[in-house]
Amino acid sequence: ALYRADGHVAELALDTAAPQRDPAVLLRLFDERIAALNDPLDPGFGYDLLRLAVPDTAPLAETQLGLDGGGLAETQLTALVDRLAARLGRGRLKRLARADSHIPEQASFELPLDSGGGGEQWPLPEVGEPPARPIRLFDPPQPIEVMAEVPDGPPRRFRWRARVHDVMAHEGPERIAAQWWRRKDGAGLTRDYWRVEDAEGRRYWLFRHGLYDRETSGPRWYLHGLFA
Repeated sequence: ALYRADGHVAELALDTAAPQRDPAVLLRLFDERIAALNDPLDPGFGYDLLRLAVPDTAPLAETQLGLDGGGLAETQLTALVDRLAARLGRGRLKRLARADSHIPEQASFELPLDSGGGGEQWPLPEVGEPPARPIRLFDPPQPIEVMAEVPDGPPRRFRWRARVHDVMAHEGPERIAAQWWRRKDGAGLTRDYWRVEDAEGRRYWLFRHGLYDRETSGPRWYLHGLFA
């Protein structure tokens, strides 16, 4: 709280993502919080008193940065979260939680960053293996033109955004069934996903929508995501 000479009291509040003991960090966060205010503070004839109250505290972990297997990176992430919260407001910060769904676009949902629990644990990839799913998904999936050796075979070439990509390596298919239990007719088209790499080393996540000659006579292809 800031007590002005004429009796006006201005209150500022912020919280940190992790226990913080560095005064310089706290001062910087308050500075960024003040800079982000819609109605800037008017000091008038000056402040007679500044009072800092800490209504909620948490114990500090007994770790040394750089010696605990990743503590430094975690601390840097915490500092970034605090700075964004000071500028934007903590209510605008979200995190992704895993949902119980095998449909890729429904496999996660948003939660407030500081909310506890929610969602299942994310599966960890095997050591040395590339990620099975891309971080970035298109919503909706983007239609592409694909050339394959046989109708139900892997993609060999595809056209996306007026550019042709030659597939140099592929892995799949990962077959994902439709949510037939949510349809009155109990139907739906199966997706066959492929991880592919083009001649320039870029990696894509494609799927064929529908099983050839069993679910549809003309399966459509879509680009669903990009790997980093």
